[in-house]
Amino acid sequence: MVLFKINSKTLSRNPTEINQSKYKLQKTDRTIDGTLVADIIAVKNKVSFTWDYLTSSDLKKLIDEVNADTFPTIEYTDPDSATLKQITGHADDISYIPHYDSRTSSIIWKEVKVSFEEK
Repeated sequence: MVLFKINSKTLSRNPTEINQSKYKLQKTDRTIDGTLVADIIAVKNKVSFTWDYLTSSDLKKLIDEVNADTFPTIEYTDPDSATLKQITGHADDISYIPHYDSRTSSIIWKEVKVSFEEK
């Protein structure tokens, strides 16, 4: 079962963790008497994915897809309802740590994390 796709492309490993949250876009203003008035414009989704490790080819594919399109399309399996969800948004941040794997004499990338905010 594939838990993550970016622009219809999959990685060889599924994420080890998927976290989702919602955030509000709001406009705040003060009236003449100083009362704070807030208007909620929209409620958006933020989804974070974490992999314990990725190979160099998988990390390159992920970075290429994040950078190739201003708003990549992300398909993922919702961990709460086990249903397929899709968002179009931008990558908020991406982080990873290089690690030398002595068994294969190659670099792997540990603690890969990327977050997407719905546009």
